[in-house]
Amino acid sequence: MKKTIFAAAIICAAFTGNAEVIVDDFEANSFGWNECAFESNNGSAIIDKGVLTVTSKGEKKALGAFMTAMSGVKTQIGEDTFFETHCYAPIDMSNDFTISADVTIDKLASDKTVGMVFNYKDDGNFYCFTFNNEMVRFTRYVDNAVVGGLTQGVIWEDKKKTQQQWILSKQGDELAFSVDGMEILRVRYMPLQYSGFGFYTFGKQKLIVEKVTFQQ
Repeated sequence: MKKTIFAAAIICAAFTGNAEVIVDDFEANSFGWNECAFESNNGSAIIDKGVLTVTSKGEKKALGAFMTAMSGVKTQIGEDTFFETHCYAPIDMSNDFTISADVTIDKLASDKTVGMVFNYKDDGNFYCFTFNNEMVRFTRYVDNAVVGGLTQGVIWEDKKKTQQQWILSKQGDELAFSVDGMEILRVRYMPLQYSGFGFYTFGKQKLIVEKVTFQQ
């Protein structure tokens, strides 16, 4: 999968003008991603051979919880509703930034959901952009409950494409989420307090992350 091999370390910093670029290519776990090497009730997260692999198992009762969340109704997070892994981003989340990720997903389907987690404080307090074959959603979790969100439909040019680039960006008071250069959702007035950032899978889904680039 890799087009570029970094020989020495997983962190590469470059400066173009005033922009700082930091790259995690998963040759080691220098960012401290929370790995779960064994399969728990809801999934696993493993760094091996230069990639991060996140897998969720897809329990039936999780689908009901997810669809409730997608409808905007307040719901508790169940133990097997999703699986996430995170690190702490090496950037100031209160200032403008761009985070991009080169990923491979299992496939797009109504019961297979993937996305990015950010503003992560702990398991019950975070934001996320998630999507499936039909829609994209921004969700806010506070104390293990969905307290707000925004959902809209998505028309994909190629639903069979599994290799994608995701981009999360902040500019002023706006957050935007893009897939392969197509912005699929934008939200405003969502302050960021925490640098926790990561990935989310739901349903019987596998997500392989090859590289994450932080730019500020």
